Amino acid sequence: MSVLIYTDNPGVQEVRLVADELRRRNIHVRLMAPWDFNLPKMPELDASVVYAPSNMLHRGSTYELTHRLLILRELERKATVVNPVDSMLLYSKEQLTVRLTSLGLPHPETIATENVEEAYSFSKGLLEQGREVVLKPTCGARGVGVTKLSGIRRRDDLLQFLVWYTREHAEGVYYLQEYIKNLGYDIRCLVIDGKVVGRERRFNQKDFRYNVAVGGSAEAFNDPIYDDLSVEVAEASGLQICGVDILPGEDGKPYVLEANCYPGYKALMEATGIPVHEKIADYLQSLLR
Repeated sequence: MSVLIYTDNPGVQEVRLVADELRRRNIHVRLMAPWDFNLPKMPELDASVVYAPSNMLHRGSTYELTHRLLILRELERKATVVNPVDSMLLYSKEQLTVRLTSLGLPHPETIATENVEEAYSFSKGLLEQGREVVLKPTCGARGVGVTKLSGIRRRDDLLQFLVWYTREHAEGVYYLQEYIKNLGYDIRCLVIDGKVVGRERRFNQKDFRYNVAVGGSAEAFNDPIYDDLSVEVAEASGLQICGVDILPGEDGKPYVLEANCYPGYKALMEATGIPVHEKIADYLQSLLR
C-alpha cells in the first residue's frame, strides 16, 4: 500500500503529521512537489491514493497553475486524489457563494466582480443603509487581506482603495460581502468523508477576524448544532476534507463564510485534543482498501 503526498510545501507540520502517521501504520509514503515532475513523461508511481493538502493551485503564476493542474490530472488517471481535482480547481470563496446561493443555504449578501464600478456600487449601497462591508481575496486564507470598508465613504477614496486593493490582494477580482453582526465568535467544523470529526470556537477581542493566524484564540466547541449544515456545505463543494466556518449571527441565524479546501488544524488539535492527522490517515487508509 502506498500514498503519494503531492504538495508545494512539504515542511508544514500538518503534512508531516499525516505522513508520519501513515508510516507508523506501515503504509509507504512518498512526498513529491510540482518541481519533481517533468511532463510529458510521468515518473513511475505505485501509489493508489494521492493526498494534496496544500493550496498550490492558488499560488504562483498562471503557468505554474496550468503545470500543476496537468500533473494532478495525470495523477487522477492512475489514483484516487483527495480532495478531488475538480473541487480543488473550483475552490474559492466565489465558488462557495455560487453553490450556497443555488442551494438556498445561509450566506451573507455577496458580490464577486472584476468591475470596479460594480464593486463600488455594492459597497455604497450597503454603507448607505448603515451596514458594514468586508472585502476579501477570493482564494486567500488565514484572514490575510480581509478588511472592512466602513471607514471609507467618499466615492474617490473608496474607488482609490478598491484599485489599490486589487493590486495588493485580489488580483483583479473583487469579493465583497455584507458584514454580519454576530456573537463575537465563529465555529470551525472539520469535515472528513461526510462526518464532522472536530469543532472549535474561535474569537478575537482585538479584531473582527477570528482566525488564530491573526491573533484569535480557539477553544473546543462540543455542540453538534452545525454538523448537518457543515456536511451539506462540504458535499455541495465536492470536498472530502474541509474546514467549514460558520458565523452565528445576532439574528439567531448561522451564516456560512468558508469551506476551506486546505484547512489548517493545529489550533483545533490544541483546543480539543482530537488527533486530526490520525482521522485523515484513517480516511486515506480506507481508500487504499
